[in-house]
Amino acid sequence: MQELLNEYHENRLSHAFLLETNHQEKCLNHLLEFLGYINRTGDEEEDVKLERLIQNRSIPSLVIIEPDGQMIKKEQILELKDFFKTKPIFSKYNMYVILNAEALNASSANTMLKFLEEPEDNILGFFITNNRENIISTIKSRCQVILDYYDTSAFENIPKVWKSIAINYIKEYQLVKEEAVMYNKDVLLPLIHDRKELLYLFQSMNQIYSSLNSVKLLGTSLDAELQPLEFLMKKEENFFLKELQYLAKILDDLNYNVNIQMLLDRYVLESR
Repeated sequence: MQELLNEYHENRLSHAFLLETNHQEKCLNHLLEFLGYINRTGDEEEDVKLERLIQNRSIPSLVIIEPDGQMIKKEQILELKDFFKTKPIFSKYNMYVILNAEALNASSANTMLKFLEEPEDNILGFFITNNRENIISTIKSRCQVILDYYDTSAFENIPKVWKSIAINYIKEYQLVKEEAVMYNKDVLLPLIHDRKELLYLFQSMNQIYSSLNSVKLLGTSLDAELQPLEFLMKKEENFFLKELQYLAKILDDLNYNVNIQMLLDRYVLESR
């Protein structure tokens, strides 16, 4: 997301991107956030409506193509080309996203290639795939490649209670840092009985800071459960990245046997 934003702010946005990812749904959701951002007009009320239309995939200028059966067919690409003969409606760009882009067959890929060879300024295209090596080279060579990978194992099985605990911990720690070591001892230690629960805590914190970072970058609204941390939105731009770096060190150390209290206190001292 940051790489795409940099391209946009530096006025170097390509007309076509190839996104290689291990989680197409998450990749698409983040991409839709980005598309909502770059189509803003400056009218706050209208921009909220626009972003909602894009998130709901119900704006006329956004076309999302998925395989029809096993393949993406030539007819689907021809329909896309015909659709984009008109100027974008309600947005700056006409936008298309092709999911499972490796499913383009020879005929549809060749039709798509003609579309890519004569790009128009107001059209943006995104090909999403699990493996860019499966994309026909003539298409791949005309796209800017971005890797978009997720730790799919990290947050799947975390009990929901740990997110609430993590939100409270972040709030208390960021507001009264000098008392964080005592908070570790008096509040957290009675809740954490083993390394697995310590992992739940720090994985939840990692997820929360990642969400806050996305909100900061894109200017979107906070989820209701994150409202207690709204005060952190006033922090400098790289604040969340620094916090994520500290957490990455802690999560790495959790691969080994650790003393729970010592690790909690170390996090406080290092991030302070």
